[in-house]
Amino acid sequence: IVPSAATSNNYQISFVNGTLTIRPGAPTNILVAGTTVYENSPAGTPAGTLSSTSDDPAATFTYALVSGTGDTDNASFSISGNNLLTAASLNFENKASYSIRLKSTTQYGFSLEKSFNISISDVNEIPTLDPINSQTICYTTAAQNVALTGISAGPETAQTTTITATSSNNNLFQNITATKTGSSGNISYRVRSGASGTATITVTVKDNGGTDNGGVDTYSRTFVITVNPLPVIAIAANIGTNTTATGTEVSKGEKLQLTATGGVSYVWATHSSIISGQNTATLTVRPRETTTYTVTATNGSGCTDTKTFTVTVVEDYAKVKATNILSPNGDGYNDKWVIDNIDFYPNNEVKIFDKAGRPIYSKKGYDNSWDGTLNGTALSEGTYYFVLDFGTASPKFKGFITVIREN
Repeated sequence: IVPSAATSNNYQISFVNGTLTIRPGAPTNILVAGTTVYENSPAGTPAGTLSSTSDDPAATFTYALVSGTGDTDNASFSISGNNLLTAASLNFENKASYSIRLKSTTQYGFSLEKSFNISISDVNEIPTLDPINSQTICYTTAAQNVALTGISAGPETAQTTTITATSSNNNLFQNITATKTGSSGNISYRVRSGASGTATITVTVKDNGGTDNGGVDTYSRTFVITVNPLPVIAIAANIGTNTTATGTEVSKGEKLQLTATGGVSYVWATHSSIISGQNTATLTVRPRETTTYTVTATNGSGCTDTKTFTVTVVEDYAKVKATNILSPNGDGYNDKWVIDNIDFYPNNEVKIFDKAGRPIYSKKGYDNSWDGTLNGTALSEGTYYFVLDFGTASPKFKGFITVIREN
């Protein structure tokens, strides 16, 4: 104790015991004023405001993330001034609460460390649906299906989902529906009668998580359905009577051609009466009886369809015509006596006579084989006569044959 302004004298000093407290300005607590942090927010999103207390009202503070107990998630955050910021986009489904350790330091160099838990708020995330392949079909009345996969509500596995399908071309479809079971689904549709064309189909998955705080509850994918038309087939016959779009009438034994149009390639169904052209547009036939022919045509889109054409065969003996010249000289012309279409009347009987009426040849089921001989001996030139009998209740035909031989 140093006296001041005292004079020389004797003094009596008295005192009272007391406590001197020195306050160095050290932090006494660290506080984080929480801000709602929504998952998937970008890095740099505010996660809280930092503050500290001190017995020194003039104390100022700086903050840092430090190692120690509770520092598990320090790397996910940063500090700018007194603001706590996210250092990455945080995912609620991966982690809902993050642990950090903070240090507050005063201007005097005194510090305090403390651990905190920062909570992340869930935001509804977008549902999922795998890509869908576009589909090209030929027109059909049958129900068609398109498989769906990868349907989910996203990371929120407890949510439920629904799916819907819409078309950009409602005139193409009689109906179109979407169904699902678990993560798989199906688009079912029927083409409207006679329709063809294209449509963009939009398939939308919706969950029940809502859209609050930037949440997304729907996701859509598109694909294209193309319906190609079938070939429009027409068949025409080159001969016949009472001809319609579906058939014609010809005499028994006649040969005719059926020509199909409407495609780029054709295949006719196999039949014993076909002569040629089974894999072409024009089919040559010689039907023995009423026959229905079927052709399958393919158009430029690769679509196929079939059409039938019935050839009605009628008995017409006028079409059974015998030649009246026989010149059996081996030149390939008129070497045999030929009756056109006789092969279609197997119950026939032929008798040939000379001028005197004597029988020189007869055969049941004549097959165009007579060569102008009698018992293997060549008949002399001249005129001979024949009777062609088709059987009971059928007419008989008569005529002559001139045999010509080279001298």
